[in-house]
Amino acid sequence: MKGQNVGRVVLLLLIAMPGLSAVVRADAVDNYLQRELATRAIPGLALAVVRHGRIERVSTYGMANLETATPVTPDSLFAIASLDKGITATGVLKASELGRLSLGDPIMKYVDVQLPGVNLAMLLSHTSGLVDMDQVIAEKFGARLYQQYSTEDLLAAVRATSPAAPGSRYYYSDAGLFLAQLAIEHSTGQPWFEWMQASVFRPAGMLNVVTLAPHAIVPHRVSSYTFDAAQHLIRDDRTDVDYGTMYNDLGMTVGDFARWLIMLDGHGPLSAASIRTLWTAATLADGTPAREVYSFSGYGLGFGLDEVLGQRMILHTGHSGVAYLKFPALDLAVVVFTNLEHPQGSDPAGLALGVAGLLEPSLALRAVRPPPGGEPAGARPLRQAYEAFLAGAPDLSVYAPSLQATLWHTRDTFSHRLPRLGALVSWAFLRESVVDGERALLFRATHAHGEVYARFSLDPQGRVTRLVWWHL
Repeated sequence: MKGQNVGRVVLLLLIAMPGLSAVVRADAVDNYLQRELATRAIPGLALAVVRHGRIERVSTYGMANLETATPVTPDSLFAIASLDKGITATGVLKASELGRLSLGDPIMKYVDVQLPGVNLAMLLSHTSGLVDMDQVIAEKFGARLYQQYSTEDLLAAVRATSPAAPGSRYYYSDAGLFLAQLAIEHSTGQPWFEWMQASVFRPAGMLNVVTLAPHAIVPHRVSSYTFDAAQHLIRDDRTDVDYGTMYNDLGMTVGDFARWLIMLDGHGPLSAASIRTLWTAATLADGTPAREVYSFSGYGLGFGLDEVLGQRMILHTGHSGVAYLKFPALDLAVVVFTNLEHPQGSDPAGLALGVAGLLEPSLALRAVRPPPGGEPAGARPLRQAYEAFLAGAPDLSVYAPSLQATLWHTRDTFSHRLPRLGALVSWAFLRESVVDGERALLFRATHAHGEVYARFSLDPQGRVTRLVWWHL
């Protein structure tokens, strides 16, 4: 099926569940998500909204499996990919509360690896110096692509790497979280998944969490999709590789993930002090903040950190097309699970932010209008910076040295998204503010088939120190 035909199979399922406040009726949220599913060629989506410690809304749209015409339902199990970063971190913090380990412990205390100077906090904040697991595997096994890896295979690959100095840079690394999972096993004496079930999932009321082994029969498993080079929608074979019981994706319903977010409001097994620790921004060894160039620009322990229109935001995304946003001051969280690979333009964090703006006016990016006075000083070159980033060829001289390595690593961010977004049509300055003591400029980039909101932070020399973007 070609991508442009996917909208024909998108349908809306409105549901009522025990504990929800009311039957959900078609409204602005439904209209927005239906439109974006068609525009982005997303086969299926599940939405959850959490307010005041309860699940306020669950809505499902489109297809869990296109071949069998199986719709997404509240029971659909999505691969949550990197949303397990925060979940793993909560398991580490729970083990710490029970005296089994400490965030400052060296990983070599628990796992047979030669990583002197690397502690558990560095692994959870992507500041250990390790590269991502895909690169780790490529360095170990070369061009060979296996269908199955054991935990020992992955550990051997990590042992074979030559990481950067601990704390010297921010580099997003699944390998670090894998080692943190092993530390939980060694410190608690339990398999990682069993520990998580007993200490986090069941206490939070998450009763349907599974590990998505590729060859297992898993009822309600959602099929994952991507696009080929000709922009035809195809099955995502990334989920066909078996990485073992720890590194395989977790599968969850959108409702169970919402229950985990409720736990983070103090309605579960983790203390308020531990939650504050999870949401504290990481810094490098020289004291500079750890910086990502993405839907979030800061990072805690397994959690992305940022703000939108002055509202603090906790968030994360997953490669499979899933995301959540949490606004602590507003007591609001939005979860969006899709089954279109994130880098292909499903951009679930942007969809969640679009929903949040419809529910809470203070988050409504689309309602922000350009100021009457026009662009401030220093704004004009930022369009060129955005266009260069779109093209995958950022001019590093525009950016502060602390951001250049991260920016270069993420330079192909839009290469697969552009077919869904289309050409840049217009560029508008929207707002100047101060974010973490730095001047920040917000822009709306209107493309032929969507809008991207980009915020640049600048140092006193006018160099970009942060770049965060959301595809609404």
